[in-house]
Amino acid sequence: MGGKLVMTTINQIRIEVEKSKRIKDNKKEKYIKQLKTLYTKYEDIEINENFKKQYQQLNSKGTELLKEIKGSKDENKIEGSIEVYIRYLKASLCDFEGKTSYLRKYITSFLFSSILFLALSPQFYGFILPVIFFLPIYMGLKGVKQRTMTGFYMTMSVVPVAIMTSFTWIRYGINAKADYTGAVKAIVDSGVAERLAEKLVYIGPIFGFILLLFACLQMYRGYKSRDLFI
Repeated sequence: MGGKLVMTTINQIRIEVEKSKRIKDNKKEKYIKQLKTLYTKYEDIEINENFKKQYQQLNSKGTELLKEIKGSKDENKIEGSIEVYIRYLKASLCDFEGKTSYLRKYITSFLFSSILFLALSPQFYGFILPVIFFLPIYMGLKGVKQRTMTGFYMTMSVVPVAIMTSFTWIRYGINAKADYTGAVKAIVDSGVAERLAEKLVYIGPIFGFILLLFACLQMYRGYKSRDLFI
């Protein structure tokens, strides 16, 4: 099964976007460019019969969008609907091409980043920071499993704080080499038992480096899998 039906719909949407006076010029150029790219990609694809229902739904949503572009006077609603449909086209293309394995890889790297961040951040930033991020981590995980763009953004919000936490531990490890006693005391002062603090002087920076690797891996896999989300 080829992609000719959706190609026709994409082409009709592009024509209506070009004619529309309600879409801002800068966004119109972006939409036209994306639609042309997607048209080319669907031209070369062979769709498995297992995706027949999804393919039909994809075309139906495109037909509904055409009616909306022609009939609606709300420019924000039109632009929002076009952006959603373009994301739907990209996500469906990933399904048709068998690229959904990126999703599993992204979720795995996100989970490791989150677990290490939650475990390592309290020693330097207290328990408030991990508590603040617990809900976005939980909701983000549910969202990415459902392939929502909101869930994707929520999971990606962990990356900056994970990198910050990892650098803090790595810098601590470097400083600990010069002043071991002072490094242990700094952890003890944060409320950690002395014996545990002595182990954390070595273990913490190692896990901090591992956290940095997973955070960077999550960022890379997030970039690779961004088109899977709607």
